[in-house]
Amino acid sequence: MAFYITTPIRFKCTQCSQCCYGGKYAYVRANDDEIKAIVDYLQIDKNQFTEKYLIKLVDHGYGIKMKTSQTARLTGKKGHCMLLNNKGKCSVYPVRPIQCRTYPFWPEILSSEQYWNDEVTRCEGINQGEVIDVDYIEQQKALSFAAEVIINK
Repeated sequence: MAFYITTPIRFKCTQCSQCCYGGKYAYVRANDDEIKAIVDYLQIDKNQFTEKYLIKLVDHGYGIKMKTSQTARLTGKKGHCMLLNNKGKCSVYPVRPIQCRTYPFWPEILSSEQYWNDEVTRCEGINQGEVIDVDYIEQQKALSFAAEVIINK
């Protein structure tokens, strides 16, 4: 039985954007429909978007690139999603990919209470705010899993 069924969990997004940061080889998974939605939202040419923002993944479609600055490299900080604006906020928030929309309700984070609590070091909204309904958690977890399956098919 999943820990969050017997131990209520809390979450409130603070829009700190820490979930938009990753390592050197990180990327944001995006399927064709999500890419089209982002291209339409940004009103940008798909080829330009593909060239500037996407990396071709060896075994499953595309990922949105992470960007690192010289300052970040010197200080050892991680890169960030290229779709963050100059204020550190998501420039495509209404059409962000499922990977972004379902965080932190990813199967790997929800696999144990320890993993959930360890994620606090990355996300200040975990264990804050109202208790999250188990049905909502399960729905988000399923969406995250389905997105992974679609992209990896």
